[in-house]
Amino acid sequence: MKIVIFSDVHITRASVDRTALALRFLTDCCEDADMVVVLGDLFEFYHGYDGYIYPWYRSVTESLKKLVERRKQVYFLEGNHEFLMGDYYERYTGIACRQELVLEIEGKKIYIAHGDGFAALSLARVLKHSFWYRIMDMLGPSLTWAMASLSRPFLSRSRKGYNEAVRNVFRGYARQKFTEGYDAVVLAHSHIPDAFEVSENNSVKQYLNTGDLAQYGSFVTYETGSGFSLKKWGSAGNDYFLSLETTHTT
Repeated sequence: MKIVIFSDVHITRASVDRTALALRFLTDCCEDADMVVVLGDLFEFYHGYDGYIYPWYRSVTESLKKLVERRKQVYFLEGNHEFLMGDYYERYTGIACRQELVLEIEGKKIYIAHGDGFAALSLARVLKHSFWYRIMDMLGPSLTWAMASLSRPFLSRSRKGYNEAVRNVFRGYARQKFTEGYDAVVLAHSHIPDAFEVSENNSVKQYLNTGDLAQYGSFVTYETGSGFSLKKWGSAGNDYFLSLETTHTT
């Protein structure tokens, strides 16, 4: 079994380069996977409308849909830039859209989520409320997109660097999930590729962060026989990525 997990491409209406990057990645790294998990913030902004998909997201959406048609399991876990993918997106693509995902793999309990749910209060989290979803529905895709574009500078920085304090917050959350019985935790959101293992009671628990596919080329895989791995695709962020080391904690 092979699972590919990636996140944080942040495709915009004008980012032809990021669209091309996502399409290449889906071809290069996902064609031989049994399961593909989009771990949030593939799009810079998305709110689902019945019968409508933003035209600038169409090519990537069609590529994901083709993976489903090839009988691969595809999950889309919403990030802080996806504001309810909606029933139509699920029906049209066959992709299962979720907030989080719990898997049982070869006797291991796995927790997967974008990772913004435990962060401090942010504008993105305030906007993820049924009231604002109703407003977005009433405004329609064009006006909602215009509002999202104006809000973009407040929702996120276009480029994020390494921050040890942020990294440690995510590691702390992973340790909390370990105490809840999970054997592995996979998150995103921080844009910091990371991995560490905790050995306890003759078992090993793993935490991995997909990092940032666009900036660092980082993503996570699971393969039968070798388990979870933090990997790098392409040449982006080579020096930064190679400076990271998996930490073994006892």
